[in-house]
Amino acid sequence: MLIISGMIVKEWFKSLLGALVVLFLLITTADLINGFLQGKDIPQVFLEYILKMPDLMSKMLPICCLVATLFSLNKLKAHAELISILAAGYSYRKIYLLIGTCALSVVFLQFFNLGFLEPMANGVKRQEIRKSQKSEGRYLTRSSLEGGKFWYKSQNYFASFSYFDRKNLVLRDFEIYYFNATHKSERILKSKAAAFKNGEWALDNVTEISLLDTPTFPVQTTKPGLNIALKEVPEDFGEFEADLTTLTFFKLFQFVGRLSKTGINVSEYQIILMNKIFLSFICLVFALLPVSAIFNPNRRSDSFGKNVVQTLLITVVFWVLYSSAVAFGNSGSVPPWLATGIVPTLFFTFVVWTYFKNRKLSI
Repeated sequence: MLIISGMIVKEWFKSLLGALVVLFLLITTADLINGFLQGKDIPQVFLEYILKMPDLMSKMLPICCLVATLFSLNKLKAHAELISILAAGYSYRKIYLLIGTCALSVVFLQFFNLGFLEPMANGVKRQEIRKSQKSEGRYLTRSSLEGGKFWYKSQNYFASFSYFDRKNLVLRDFEIYYFNATHKSERILKSKAAAFKNGEWALDNVTEISLLDTPTFPVQTTKPGLNIALKEVPEDFGEFEADLTTLTFFKLFQFVGRLSKTGINVSEYQIILMNKIFLSFICLVFALLPVSAIFNPNRRSDSFGKNVVQTLLITVVFWVLYSSAVAFGNSGSVPPWLATGIVPTLFFTFVVWTYFKNRKLSI
C-alpha cells in the first residue's frame, strides 16, 4: 500500500508542478509583453512583475490544485492503473485522504503567500510605485470630504486627523467630537497638533465648542493647551494610516482586535483578514473537487473532456459566487465570517456529499 500511495503522490505533484510551470510561463509572458508595450523601462517592468507575483500566485495555486488532481487521476485511468489500485483493496477514502493531504502542502504555501509575501510586496509597492489616491484609500478610513482627512469612531467620540507624524508622534489638524449616551453631541475640540506625551495627548492652541447638548447657545473658547486621554496609542495611528494590505497576518489580526474594542465598524478589515484563511482553504476544496472521478475508474465510462468542462464551469461559478459574497460583506449586508466562509463551506459540503453518495452507490 505504501508503494501505491507513493505512486499517487508522485503523479499528483508532477501534475501540480506542470500546471504551475505552464501558468507561470503564460502569465509571465503576457505581463512582461504588456509592460514593454506600455513603454516602461526594463527595471520598472521587472520590478512591477515581481511585486505582482504574490497576488498572481494566490489566483494560480487553487487552479493548479484542481488541474493536478484532474490530470493525475486521468493519467492513472489511461493506463488502467486506477482500476488495479482499487482492485488491490485501496479504498476510495484513502485516495481522498491522500490527495487532501497533498493539497494541505499547497494550503500552507498559499497562507504563507497571502499572509506574509503579499503584504511584503505591497509594502515595497507602496514605497516604490506611485499609486493613485483612489487606490491608496481603498482600505483606509479616509473620509470623502474635501481635504481627505482620516476619520475613526471610538466608544464616545469621533476623531479626525490629516497626517500622523511617526517620528514626533504628532497628529496634525486633529479634531475630536464627543457625544453622550444618547448619541447627542457634547463638545468639539480642534487643534493644529496633538502630541503624545506621558500617556496623554497634548493639544496645542485648542478651540473648544461646548454646551452643544443644552438649550442654550454653544460656547466657544480658546486655550493655549489641553491634555486629553484617548483610547488609541501612537502604534494604532501608525497602523491606521498605513495601507492595511502591508500588514502581515498576525499584525493585521492584532490591529483588527484592538480596533474592534473601540466600537468602530471593522467588517471590511475582518474580510481582508479572513480572505487569507479561506483563500488558502480553497486550495483544498479545489483539489478534492475532481476526485469523484475515481468512482468511474474505467477510462471508457467517463470522458476526460467532459470532466474538464464541468470542473472549469464549477470553478467559474465558485469565483463569481465568492466575489459576490465578499461584496455583500464589504457593504455590511452580511457578517464578515459569512461573506468569506459561506461559499467555500458550501463547495466543501458538496465534495463531502458527492463522496458519500458515490460510495453508497458503489457498494
